[in-house]
Amino acid sequence: MGPLTGMRVVELGHALAAPFAGSLLGDFGADIIKIEQPGHGDSLRAMGPQLDSSSVWWSVTGRNKRSVCIDFKKPRGLELVRALLEDADVLVENFRPGVLDRAGLGWEELHAAYPQLIMLSISGYGRGGPYSDRPGFGKIAEAFSGATHLTGEAEQPPTHPGYSLGDATTGLMGAFGIMVAMHERARSGIGQSIDLALYETLFRMIEWQIPLNELQGWEVHRTGTQFPFNEAFLTDICATSDGYNIVISAATTKSLASIRSLLLEHDLITDTAATVLDMAPHLRAWVKTLPRDEAMRVLRHYDVVVGPVHGAADMTSDPHLAARGNIVTAADSNGRSIPMPNVVPMLQGTPGEVRWAGPNLGEHSGEVMSELLGLDEAQIAQLVAEGVIA
Repeated sequence: MGPLTGMRVVELGHALAAPFAGSLLGDFGADIIKIEQPGHGDSLRAMGPQLDSSSVWWSVTGRNKRSVCIDFKKPRGLELVRALLEDADVLVENFRPGVLDRAGLGWEELHAAYPQLIMLSISGYGRGGPYSDRPGFGKIAEAFSGATHLTGEAEQPPTHPGYSLGDATTGLMGAFGIMVAMHERARSGIGQSIDLALYETLFRMIEWQIPLNELQGWEVHRTGTQFPFNEAFLTDICATSDGYNIVISAATTKSLASIRSLLLEHDLITDTAATVLDMAPHLRAWVKTLPRDEAMRVLRHYDVVVGPVHGAADMTSDPHLAARGNIVTAADSNGRSIPMPNVVPMLQGTPGEVRWAGPNLGEHSGEVMSELLGLDEAQIAQLVAEGVIA
């Protein structure tokens, strides 16, 4: 019984931005009706290492959702989807613009029939503009946003992050947009469409690039592990003597002074006015002489903000993550316990919950047809025989 209990979301999403938005809402109690094509379902089910018939990845992104297989290309299937939308609060989708319009599920048609409905549409380049009909995936969006341009070593090609940054952040922004639209609907009674391009969230987050370029002619370039504003921050990833890495971040005048004091007292620099560019290589060389825990102990003694660079094994054994309950287990449809990140953010009064891991394909088709549409066993069996649902 989370804070979004009573909210119904129909998800026509597939890997990964729209399903991520749906999972965030489901974490807080929304009823997520995930509609998948019979036979193959969300392509996320086939991505990466498998657990039986679905991927490990799917077990997390598909959590707290009810999987319903409907072939909405068939007239009867389209009727079923529209019937589910009649009492739904939100439709989430990330097809290329025009696909749902041709299927009879476009915004104008749905808004006329269900004026209370909120529709989140995520696509590579959005529903307007000269690129709107181009396909787009997360890595394309990351590059288009300007984020990839900033990532990597200065004299090397840009580097992609090793996870779905563009998709996940867009899903997060999409869920935020849905809640804003829900707030407005509480006042007006009218739903609205949310048009979100994959690149736009990261473009919004790298907010300083545009004014710097336009007002000062400054084209920001990659600076490896350090922040592009060399003289404003000292942020670096430093290797330790025992094969680990730590990250040091000095983003204030006080924290820069702390690093300068450490380097001066250890006779690593002599200039009391040493700049960030002067200090960074000496700091890195000093850290390299110490094991990880000792380097962090000394840095913290000087009030320097520092932390370990975690891998998955580090996270599952970290006592702080354990104390905060950041990792939970959820049972999948086969009774297996799947460890995964817990719900964020943590609400004190009405926290979210991971109730189950990603379900099997079509696991809830009969349940949803009966519970929400009032169909009996014979009607459901007939739909299955006709290939409309599975």
